[in-house]
Amino acid sequence: MVFYEFLYSYTRRKIVEEAEENVSKARKNKRNEFADFVSDLNSQLGPECGLEGNISMLIVAVNENELTVLAGCSLENVSLKKCKDFVSKTLADSDKAIENVSFKSQKEICPYEVNELYRKADRQDLIPWQCRNFTDELLIDYFHGANNFNVKEKCISKKITYKQAVKKAEELMADDTLIEELKRIYSNDNSRKYCGNPVHYKIIVGDYQAAESISELLISALWSNNRVLGTRIEKLTSIGERAYRNEDELDKIFQVAQGNAVSIDMSGDDGMHGVYASAYEQVTEQLNSFVKDYGLYTLCFFIENTSNPGFSNAMISKAVENISIIELKEGAGDYNKSFRFFQKLAKEHDSVVTEEDFYSVLSKKKLYTVAEVYKAFNTWYGRSLKERIYKAYKACDVVKVDKKGPESEPYKELKEMIGLSEIKNVVDQIIDSGKARKLRSKMGLDTYSNSMHMIFTGNPGSAKTSVARLLAQILKKEGVLESGNYVEVGRADLIARYVGWTAKTVCEKFREANGGILFIDEAYSLVDGSNSFGDEAINTIVQEMENHREDVIVIFAGYPEKMKEFLDKNEGLRSRIAFHLDFPDYKADEMWQILKLMAEKRGFMLSEDVEPKSMEIFKEACSHEEFGNGRFARNLLEQAEMRQSQRLFRENKGKKISKEKIMQLKAEDFETVAGNQFKEKKQGIGFAV
Repeated sequence: MVFYEFLYSYTRRKIVEEAEENVSKARKNKRNEFADFVSDLNSQLGPECGLEGNISMLIVAVNENELTVLAGCSLENVSLKKCKDFVSKTLADSDKAIENVSFKSQKEICPYEVNELYRKADRQDLIPWQCRNFTDELLIDYFHGANNFNVKEKCISKKITYKQAVKKAEELMADDTLIEELKRIYSNDNSRKYCGNPVHYKIIVGDYQAAESISELLISALWSNNRVLGTRIEKLTSIGERAYRNEDELDKIFQVAQGNAVSIDMSGDDGMHGVYASAYEQVTEQLNSFVKDYGLYTLCFFIENTSNPGFSNAMISKAVENISIIELKEGAGDYNKSFRFFQKLAKEHDSVVTEEDFYSVLSKKKLYTVAEVYKAFNTWYGRSLKERIYKAYKACDVVKVDKKGPESEPYKELKEMIGLSEIKNVVDQIIDSGKARKLRSKMGLDTYSNSMHMIFTGNPGSAKTSVARLLAQILKKEGVLESGNYVEVGRADLIARYVGWTAKTVCEKFREANGGILFIDEAYSLVDGSNSFGDEAINTIVQEMENHREDVIVIFAGYPEKMKEFLDKNEGLRSRIAFHLDFPDYKADEMWQILKLMAEKRGFMLSEDVEPKSMEIFKEACSHEEFGNGRFARNLLEQAEMRQSQRLFRENKGKKISKEKIMQLKAEDFETVAGNQFKEKKQGIGFAV
């Protein structure tokens, strides 16, 4: 559906004659009567009013000599000319109240503008009761119902030639992938008739503004070649992990965007905790169902931000099963190209920049990416607002925050973890091996990729999952892995319910983890002795491990004894494992160090008597099997927090509690029932007497 705002001039016939002394009353009656006329006319129009339901129209604004008409058109079934002719004829034949109806102008508008025009007309009593559901029936009532994503809209109603498109691309420092696609769009081998979308686009950028520039250029080029019906882009941003709850709103967006485009920012939302594969699974399933259902006529732009890829891998790995996707990358340019682009951005903001301005926000180097220039310009323009435009703020004091220290780096975070010396040494080996391979490549020597698949064995709470997540980030930062994706799965994520589906599911997970780590927890659960598809899953995993040995690290994790039995049954897996890392149970003194670290991060101070009390608890805990390790320390601290709260309110009895008291934990707060979770004690080694 494409929406237009048509503007018409007209002459109003004389409707009411009144005595001269009642002029004001007469004018009021004229307005009321004309509003009634518009309302009566609208009652005959509304949704699906013309040309077999392919046009919906309403009069939404009136003044002394102009009418504004809102029209929604199904342009795949009726041309814009026929739509405009229908609206003109409807107005001309409407009534004797107006005459000399003449078309003045038209412009494509977005659904949000349609809603605003409708509400304004309703306040002016131009909307009859028959048209009260106008926006509902046009399926554009999704702006106020969605709270797990944002919708932004834009129409790019400008036709451009191939030469203009290439010039625009060069101004954007376009990558060759964009130039090549423009050649295909303007190719004489293509039909100039709209039949649907042969391809969709994945746009890889370092800044969302760069993605917007590329997608807007593409929509203009496509519209100029009749490859889309309208120039509207529905931009979905800040997509939360609960966006699947807004299924109806998302469905309407994709449906109404047929003939236009939907842009999906795959970064996720600001509150994301990093485990995209699990948190966004329902979101990617749902979005891909809409891509499958509407992709033939709704063009899709998939936006991947390299600094925050979000759920990109999961989304694309499923989408390619139903649609063809062309990958476009942001470009880069030397100083001259980058400075011209910087100047262009400044001109759009009515500003003039110098070389000094450019280097005030960018260090000197050979090449700059589009994202770097966008970010640098935003920084410069933010400063110039205060220094050049609103000069009264130039010398004012602003809030400054003293940073306590550098932000935590993944490698530093791993090194600060308690114990795990063997694991830390292996990570160093992997990093050094990757650097050496890069060095050999630069020297022109043959390079080969070592298998880096691993097994993590250890009891619950021994930090297996935490280390795997950090490892993905570390290897990405060190250039050993390309994307640093981290995909965590269990039996339920790999075993499908129908024959043939399990292998497909496993392959999907490998695609999601491309350039990163696939973490398979409790891998032995795939073999449970029942009539399941576990064997199919394992066989596919073995095959994919070999296929993706250069771009995916698989980590199997679980209890030591069960993992040993698992490998004994699967020699194919054993031969492909490069590292077998054992995560030992923590000792009492290590548990105390973990507790102190957790307390410090939560802002607590521990009194002197806490250490002996905690050590007593930890020594008892460590004598039991599967006592929880780090989780036990966390549970102990959380229970101490609750007991402290109870103690403070009991001691102070409604009096004000100081900050010092609320931050301090005492030994009595650690009188807890945490030890009740223990299983039987560990068996000692020796002979019974």
